[in-house]
Amino acid sequence: MENPEGPGVFEDEHFVVPDSFLERFSDHLQAQLLMVTDIGCYPRALYHACSRPQGSKSAILIYCREGLGYYALRGRESHTLSAGQLIIIPPITPHEYGSNRENPWTIFWIHLNGFLFYPFYEMVSSTVPVRIPEIYGTQLIGLFRQCFNILKWPYGDEEFLYLCQLATAMLALIPCAAKQPADSLSTSGIQGIERAFAFMKEHLREPIGLNELAEAARFSPSHLYYLFKQSTGCAPIEYFLRLKIRTAAKEVYFSNLPIRDIAETYGIEDPYYFSRLFKKIMGIAPTQYRKRGRG
Repeated sequence: MENPEGPGVFEDEHFVVPDSFLERFSDHLQAQLLMVTDIGCYPRALYHACSRPQGSKSAILIYCREGLGYYALRGRESHTLSAGQLIIIPPITPHEYGSNRENPWTIFWIHLNGFLFYPFYEMVSSTVPVRIPEIYGTQLIGLFRQCFNILKWPYGDEEFLYLCQLATAMLALIPCAAKQPADSLSTSGIQGIERAFAFMKEHLREPIGLNELAEAARFSPSHLYYLFKQSTGCAPIEYFLRLKIRTAAKEVYFSNLPIRDIAETYGIEDPYYFSRLFKKIMGIAPTQYRKRGRG
């Protein structure tokens, strides 16, 4: 199949865990909580379609990365599944789904068994697709890739249990992603935030302002402020100060340097302001924080 994002990015993958392996783990606590039975990725799947009038013994998670497709549950009205959306099909639920002929989908999918599926499923409605913001979609694909890497080679008990834990992490992402606002970060927004983060780390020992951060992110100050509040819950400079103090805390804890000198090292000339800021962020004064390291 044609690769939608260049060579080696999305390749056709399909892995089935042998029944004998699943039976051997049937009494294991991790497997009872959540167990992977099948997993894969179909890029640009032009003629892909599936119909299960009796449903599947496993729950099915389908994440559409690109293109369009459709799905219908219990013989009811068909819904569109588009790029950046996800659907969860419960076990023993009649269903059908397939790719769009004009704009075929690229999907990542996984079949799951176990008690842990139901609490997550209850948080997310299956009647409409769940929108997955790009920042979560990237993480989700990363988890799929880790699963593929395990299954590409001969694997044993430890690798299989890790595979099940990765699947648990996938499920845990979904309620978080579903709570994000409709105007969640775009790819350009994520890249701008990453540039701002990199600039902060490079200038931790300097006093920098919003205009400098915005220039590094290649956004206007107001837009950068909006993106930071949206993605981190705090303003850019507040985030920078938190990063600065948490890094300085290591020197407070492990070194014998005077607190004043450490403050100046991180671009804060007023030691009293440094102490107030330190206590606000770390929950304890720097002198007390240091005593903990001497205890």
